[in-house]
Amino acid sequence: MTQVTNSLFAVVHPMTTFHCREILESDWLAILRIQGEVYYDFTPESESVMRSKTTLGPRTCFVAVDQERSVVAYCLAHPYPAHQIAVLGAAGPAELEPTTNLFLHDLAVQKDFFGRGVAHALFDHLTTVAQANGYQTMSLVAVQQAAGFWMKMGFTPSTRATINKSYTGDATFMTKAIG
Repeated sequence: MTQVTNSLFAVVHPMTTFHCREILESDWLAILRIQGEVYYDFTPESESVMRSKTTLGPRTCFVAVDQERSVVAYCLAHPYPAHQIAVLGAAGPAELEPTTNLFLHDLAVQKDFFGRGVAHALFDHLTTVAQANGYQTMSLVAVQQAAGFWMKMGFTPSTRATINKSYTGDATFMTKAIG
């Protein structure tokens, strides 16, 4: 299996260029700020819970930064069984059985950068990294009316997993073949 890390990529928007890179210790305040800014249907996850996702998927967690190197978005994805849903707000398990499924736990963009292609770029980069690392499928739980966005990204709703009580509102389990 070829391993691709979250190497730098650039997305050019008429006003801004974004780069993707690994998460640094100094990024956590911005990640938590963005999470708190964009999620309103549930209580934001703690820093320790968010960090647990990067422990499970170090190659598939990264941030997008603008020309000033400010974090404007983040992506947290990690291996997880294809038809199971992690509990929102709970740290990931210390170890998982090997799987070819990547669970997209969170992809969030700072509100000031909505509509500039950052989410698409992060997802495209995640897909490239996932394929290069041998993942064949992705799954996620779409929240806050985001199912339409994820359908545009190639995901389809699935009833193969039951949404657990940690999710509220219109949460939808979705999957996508990538391999």
